[in-house]
Amino acid sequence: MNLKCTGILTALAVSAVMAQEAAPVETAPVAPAPVAEQAAPAAEVAPAQAAPAEDKFTAVEQELAPENLFNEPTAVRGEDAAKPVVKKTTKKFVYRPVYSASEIENTSGNVKTIYVTETATADTIDMDQLRGLIPLKFTFGLQGFIGNSFLSGDNGRYEYDRYSGLTWSIGAFALFPLDEYNMAFKTGVLFEHDKVSNSYSETYKETFGEYRFSFSQYRISLPLLLSLKSAKSNVYFDVGVQPSFAVADKFRMKSSDKSVYIKDDMMDNDCRSVIDWSIVFGFGIRANRYIGFDARFTWGINNQYDDYDVWSINNLSSKSITVGATFYAF
Repeated sequence: MNLKCTGILTALAVSAVMAQEAAPVETAPVAPAPVAEQAAPAAEVAPAQAAPAEDKFTAVEQELAPENLFNEPTAVRGEDAAKPVVKKTTKKFVYRPVYSASEIENTSGNVKTIYVTETATADTIDMDQLRGLIPLKFTFGLQGFIGNSFLSGDNGRYEYDRYSGLTWSIGAFALFPLDEYNMAFKTGVLFEHDKVSNSYSETYKETFGEYRFSFSQYRISLPLLLSLKSAKSNVYFDVGVQPSFAVADKFRMKSSDKSVYIKDDMMDNDCRSVIDWSIVFGFGIRANRYIGFDARFTWGINNQYDDYDVWSINNLSSKSITVGATFYAF
């Protein structure tokens, strides 16, 4: 009897233990699995929502790209900016920098956006070009002139002495700005040659006849000029003085029948003034970055000859009208 009771109790105890071990196994897979299944769709939805924002941002970039703004060149400030490509168009543009929040007054026109950066490119222009201003900058170069020269004066004869001929000059110059747009000091050095002549019917040593007189002059000139222009123009006006230093001067006199022929070096005979002074007036235009064109009038204010006994030429002064070209280094 006791053995039978003991067996029953043992069987119940074993069943209870087995029931306690089986309970965690049945309750372990409770709620985490559905949560994980719901998180996966959320992760799939996030990229789908982010995609439209990326597309919208790309579309804005494409809309603001320079090539899509009326097909016109962009304008960017830069120190060494090149000139923009000019295109013919009937559109009227209103300029507005991208960093400005001001309203456009002319709402009927198209808006042209100006991109402002610190780095210059081949299509950039600076603010002076954008405003139509032409600044003065230091430069130097070569220039040459050609024209007519005159020696004239009153030596007491029955007609006014006047000798005319060809003049040319070639040399170098430098331009020093005195302000940003309007005034500059222009100087340089020119090697000049004048060859003038004329014929007169005169009596020389009791022989009446027709005589031809000619002068061949070489000198070095130093123009000292004030150059003036407007802020938006490439046309300039020059005014100043010009000292000239005589290098050589040959005088010739010959009769029509060749019975008289005289050739003198006026420098060796001490009949030539060493320095000639002239007042210079001129104007010109700078056609582009490297080439310009000039015109000058030079008025001599001193007598070039003195104490010459062969022929009366003691009251002669020079004048010249020339045109030329100027070549700028930069």
